[in-house]
Amino acid sequence: MLNPDFRLATGATSGTLGVVWIAHAADAVSFVYVNGRLEAETFAPGQAERCIDVPLAPGSLAVIEVHDFDSGDLPEAPAAVTIPPTAYTRPMIRFAAVPGAVRYRLYHRPESGIEMRAWEAAANPDDGEWISLECPVDLDGRSANAGYVGGWHFFRVEAVSAYGVESLAQAWAWRALDVPAAPRVAVVLGDEPGVFTFTVFGG
Repeated sequence: MLNPDFRLATGATSGTLGVVWIAHAADAVSFVYVNGRLEAETFAPGQAERCIDVPLAPGSLAVIEVHDFDSGDLPEAPAAVTIPPTAYTRPMIRFAAVPGAVRYRLYHRPESGIEMRAWEAAANPDDGEWISLECPVDLDGRSANAGYVGGWHFFRVEAVSAYGVESLAQAWAWRALDVPAAPRVAVVLGDEPGVFTFTVFGG
């Protein structure tokens, strides 16, 4: 809900403005918007009084809003992602639609990498109860240290509310495995009848 009772103060660092308010409940989750854009998220269990600094250029004008939500008001997280083993490096990802969601976002992180947003789309009432998509990135199924032993990949799907708030994170793992190419065999007649030379390439 919108919290109109906040005050402004000098920020702790140059170029910032302090926003101070008291949430309606000590365990509420608060979001601060500047010019309609989500600028900060704060959660302070046991403490209703909050203060954060937001960047604001000197001499500029801005519309600041503070919204406090009970945990039950946050968007529902999509049901567990299911990844059937129909493909190893481009699996199908399926998740439950969330009532009230306006967008969905898929995040991907390789085992030894940085998480990045891999897909985003607006919610469509015609999608039905489940949404399916092919993994938008080709997953690396090799291990840098041990060759073809598979690599772990981690996904999470977030539902986004009309306020731009993402649901609580849930993560699922998928092990991709590149199958090595079959070796090539060349057969050459030998110097004597019935003798052949076999050469194996790759594998």
